[in-house]
Amino acid sequence: MPGPQTFSHVERMSRAHEIAETFRAHFGVLAIGLYGSLARGDDGPYSDIEMYCVARGEGIDEDYEWSEGAWKAEVNVQSPEVIAAWAAELDEFWPLTHGSCVNILPLHDPTRFFESLREAVFDHADEEYDDLIRGVIVGELYEFLGKIRNAAAGGKTENLSALVVEMAQYGAYIIGLANRTLYTSSATMFSESRALADKPSGYDQLCELVTSGRLENPAQIARAADRFWEGIEAWAAEKSIPIHQNLGDLLE
Repeated sequence: MPGPQTFSHVERMSRAHEIAETFRAHFGVLAIGLYGSLARGDDGPYSDIEMYCVARGEGIDEDYEWSEGAWKAEVNVQSPEVIAAWAAELDEFWPLTHGSCVNILPLHDPTRFFESLREAVFDHADEEYDDLIRGVIVGELYEFLGKIRNAAAGGKTENLSALVVEMAQYGAYIIGLANRTLYTSSATMFSESRALADKPSGYDQLCELVTSGRLENPAQIARAADRFWEGIEAWAAEKSIPIHQNLGDLLE
């Protein structure tokens, strides 16, 4: 059978150490470590290998991704200032993307460089999180709601399922930002976001609809989206995050 083949955790770790030694021999390496499922120890029989390699120098930013048929690996080679800048970034995808900077299993890190990355990930003011949440609500969730209402009103429902899935994903992002929480992976994002305390009403029901896969009822999708939006408005108001403004106020 072509494609990924089964390997044990021990076999995968052994291969990861071999890869790390190859990169250490090729580059001047400050630190090298695993991220993803292998770093967490919850890799499955078909999981790949993901690794950060911090190379001495400046301006280095290269990705090495390859498959040898039965298995696949990816090594992100970056100089210290490049990976540090990435760790310090804060955008709407932060709850999903930056877990890789926090959950690193060092294979070689004599200066404890990866600890500094973990600190940088959370070094943001509350106002930065609130601004991002407002931006996602106005720039993404409001638009998803309008598209869902347009589709339902016009009877053009073929894209409704995709729209409501995206709406739920961006809902998970703002909930992660509000709770300063990083998700383990996209596969667990909905369950992990639902377990968080600070979230808009209507989100759980929207997630249940999406994860059930029962997205054939346009009216049900539209109702779930409307309820979630009502919850967002109330939730944002509780946090004093302004999502409704007039142009004059904005220009000031």
